[in-house]
Amino acid sequence: MALVLCFPQLKVGRETMIDNRTFGSFIREKRIEKGLRQRELADILYVSESAISKWETGKSYPDITMIPSICKALDVSEKELIEGANDTESRVMKKEARKYRIISDSWFWGLAIFYGIALLVCIICDLAINHRLSFSIIVFTSLLVAFSFAPTFTRFFENHKFAIFLGTTYLSLCLLFIVCCIMYRQSWCWVASFAVLLGYAVLFLPFLLKRYIPEEKKGFNVLLYFASLLVLLLLLLVVIRGYVQYPLVKAVLISLYCFIPFLFLSAIHLLKLPRLIKASLDVLVFGVVYYGIEAVIARIFGEGAAQYYTFDLTDWKYFANGNIMILYLIATISVAVVLASVYFLHWMEKEERL
Repeated sequence: MALVLCFPQLKVGRETMIDNRTFGSFIREKRIEKGLRQRELADILYVSESAISKWETGKSYPDITMIPSICKALDVSEKELIEGANDTESRVMKKEARKYRIISDSWFWGLAIFYGIALLVCIICDLAINHRLSFSIIVFTSLLVAFSFAPTFTRFFENHKFAIFLGTTYLSLCLLFIVCCIMYRQSWCWVASFAVLLGYAVLFLPFLLKRYIPEEKKGFNVLLYFASLLVLLLLLLVVIRGYVQYPLVKAVLISLYCFIPFLFLSAIHLLKLPRLIKASLDVLVFGVVYYGIEAVIARIFGEGAAQYYTFDLTDWKYFANGNIMILYLIATISVAVVLASVYFLHWMEKEERL
């Protein structure tokens, strides 16, 4: 780009070099804006004062090797130097960027100082009252959790900010749970940590899969999502079993049964089927699976399920549960049939046109 300065009126792409006088006037204008005399600018650029004078009067151009130094001294871009005019749009963007950085810095350091003062006050009070660090340790981890959410640790990283935000907030919460359990001699921290991890997965795993799974494998995102949730749920059940006595195998069986429609939905979406057919199958499977959930639970626990399925649409006083269940099943099957019928009607019309 700087090469054109040696050749008046030389074209580079769509840009045309300005003439000597315009270039010289621009140099002079920017030198004055910076509050520099010709001698001072000459000293910065390690040239003679007469060379600066010749540039400004249009009698000569600077050597191309001096372009970066001139741009830095006059605080202009190479594009502005070539065109002999201010790049207003670029300068506005830079100004807005500087303003944003100032606001961001103020927000970050303001909150950091506030958290630091709060922690210092708590430590002083703790030492004055208990003569040792006790509740101030919990306060410290609590402030660490607050800091991880706002202003966050992502400021110290250039890439993967969302993943880092999730990781730092989750780890800070786990640290808080562990500190609380140690301080109060309890052991629920692992259950809380796995429960929060499951919650994070439910909310944020789709975004992480979309961001990090290669494009050619994105069709598996739904399956990976529900499979991951199932694994995390089963791990949570196992962890809870270490603290509370309950029938783990039965809980696992019920969880597996409840995930059948979600895993089926994931598998269906991997197949190249029409959307209406996929929707019809999804509705049908969801309807049938959740219609039978009471029977499955009763079977697992060795109880009867007749009271949930016996129906009489003329008697809602004694058969309300059964009536609701049968109407639910009829509604889901009807919706599935309608969706499939709409597809086949469209398909038949298309075949007739051909």
